[in-house]
Amino acid sequence: MALRYFIAGAVLLPLARKIVLNKETITLTILTTASSALWALGLLYVAPSESAVLSYTMPLFSIPIALVLLSERPKLFEVLGASIGFGGVVIYGFSLSGHMSLLGGILTVLNAVFWASFTVYYRKMKSMDPAVVNASQLLLGSAIFLALSPIGFRFDPSVTFIEDLLFSAILGGSVLFYLWNLMLRLERVGKVTVMAFSIPIISSIEDQLTGEIELNRDSYLGMTTMLLGILLSRKDEMVFKPKLRTHVVKT
Repeated sequence: MALRYFIAGAVLLPLARKIVLNKETITLTILTTASSALWALGLLYVAPSESAVLSYTMPLFSIPIALVLLSERPKLFEVLGASIGFGGVVIYGFSLSGHMSLLGGILTVLNAVFWASFTVYYRKMKSMDPAVVNASQLLLGSAIFLALSPIGFRFDPSVTFIEDLLFSAILGGSVLFYLWNLMLRLERVGKVTVMAFSIPIISSIEDQLTGEIELNRDSYLGMTTMLLGILLSRKDEMVFKPKLRTHVVKT
């Protein structure tokens, strides 16, 4: 994580051109590093499919946190979309695996709470340049992880490790944090977080096409339910509103 955060921050630094360390960026850094650390620790005890189920409780937490921190009142269809979408994640996750570690479950749910928290904090910091925000929090986060790295230290460098590190640092770090931040400058927390359900849908379809996994009927049911949750959360945008026509009557 120290390497991942450092590379991700270094990639964004030329775009940001500066680092800002203030109360807001430090708070954001604590939230993002806590989320990443808890997610990684949780994966020591639960399978990836179980981690996905528990991590995607995030939209359920983000909506009330946004209400408290931003006074952003959730719309009915955003709440329904988040609830139905999470129901789809549960169906999908348990179609792949059926056991659960209590410790791993607790760690992963706490990760979801911190993921929701830094998501809301991105919205709170929407006036700041996303490149500056993320370059700052990623480089500071790297220093935090470096300080923690002696705990259970293990390092097995290889070509595969470097490939995976660069992938997770650039696409799963620089690009991911930057775009997530950018989305939250444009839309409400409720709408953006429900869109996160598209991640397991797209990744599952990709894995099915490449032969990595074999989806079953329950998997497709879960994915369909997630899609329904996304569409429901955006019902206001999808409703067709006919234009009013005015008629001029000659007298």
